[in-house]
Amino acid sequence: MRKIIKEHFILLMGAGLFTYGLFSLDSSYYLGKDGGLLPPLGASPYPITTYYYYNQTSLILLTVGVIFIVMGLLKIRKKRVEN
Repeated sequence: MRKIIKEHFILLMGAGLFTYGLFSLDSSYYLGKDGGLLPPLGASPYPITTYYYYNQTSLILLTVGVIFIVMGLLKIRKKRVEN
């Protein structure tokens, strides 16, 4: 019974880490070619662009989450093959 709980806990922890890493996007913006302040009256010759990216922590969480998911699935599969 304890082994079943351990296997499922590893799978659940992996899914949690992966989901948290997947939805923790960071964002920043780019003000155009010059990268300076907008000119008066809000008219800019270059558009403001927002971009989203994963930081280093998010990538680590995604990787560790996938590793735990695979470990949990392999343990469950091994147990089913033995029975």
